[in-house]
Amino acid sequence: MKNRYQTNLKIFEGRPDLTPMIDVVFLLLIFFMLSSSFVQVSGIPVVLPKVGASSNMSVDKLVVSIDKHNQLYFDGQLMDWNSLIEKLQQCKVEWSANTVIIRADRSAKYGSVVKMMSLARSLGLNVYVATVMADKTTEKDFQDAVPE
Repeated sequence: MKNRYQTNLKIFEGRPDLTPMIDVVFLLLIFFMLSSSFVQVSGIPVVLPKVGASSNMSVDKLVVSIDKHNQLYFDGQLMDWNSLIEKLQQCKVEWSANTVIIRADRSAKYGSVVKMMSLARSLGLNVYVATVMADKTTEKDFQDAVPE
């Protein structure tokens, strides 16, 4: 005697419900939008110095680049000190910017970086210097160099 099992399953021939998939996609989109930081990087090629600590910030900011030949760039345009002062003052008023990020090549003269920092502080702007995170071998070198 054969046993026959009868199921209550029926073949569904309509479209699948996309609502749960759309919900997941929107949740992922919101997650990535909130967890990512967008930093405007200019097209001026500089080799940033490596440091052992990192910092995240999200404020209105202006980016000034100093290349290895100590030339100043603002918004991808080569500038001298006088035109840079005027441009920073103008941007501070028009954009309500309160921060300057200095992207200085590691072979740029220290005096140029300090002069840029002093200029920004005299205009009432916060100053940050862009760096890259050091790898583990270099980080050990930093720890050995710090006096206790």
